[in-house]
Amino acid sequence: MKKKVALPLLVIVLVGVFASHISIKATDHSYLMVLDGIEIDVLGKIQNQWLSHTQNCKRVTQPHESQASFQSVLKAIQSYSPPQSESAQIASVWTHGQWVLAEVEFESLLPAVVTLQMNDGANQIVPRGIWSGHTKPWVAAPLIRTYLQKQVPDIPIELINCFSPRSKSFN
Repeated sequence: MKKKVALPLLVIVLVGVFASHISIKATDHSYLMVLDGIEIDVLGKIQNQWLSHTQNCKRVTQPHESQASFQSVLKAIQSYSPPQSESAQIASVWTHGQWVLAEVEFESLLPAVVTLQMNDGANQIVPRGIWSGHTKPWVAAPLIRTYLQKQVPDIPIELINCFSPRSKSFN
């Protein structure tokens, strides 16, 4: 076979093989790459990597279970919609000024990320600022960040961008 024919033929075969295994699927949230039937959130992975290298989280704190601020967040969540909310277990908490993001798991409810704001010395849940459910096939952090930012536009962008789920439910 002549070289002038072989190279274009090789390119055509490679494009055909590539196209038969990989496709792009438009969905409500964004686009997914489908590789042999497996949906992959490539854009979410890229966004996560970008934020991990560019975001400054020095003003965002993560209180520990023994701290009063952590316990205050836990009590606010447990008393939000009893009796189901009483089983709340916090996987992680992020705070920035008067704002809090808590990653929570329950016995009988879906996992959640809850937005709280300090008002009159007490943490109060922001009703529109609750993400609940599973995120597969999406990368959890970008999906939840986008949702919470739309629902609670006043939340500090630094807090949203520093949120990175820790629980098994979102990873």
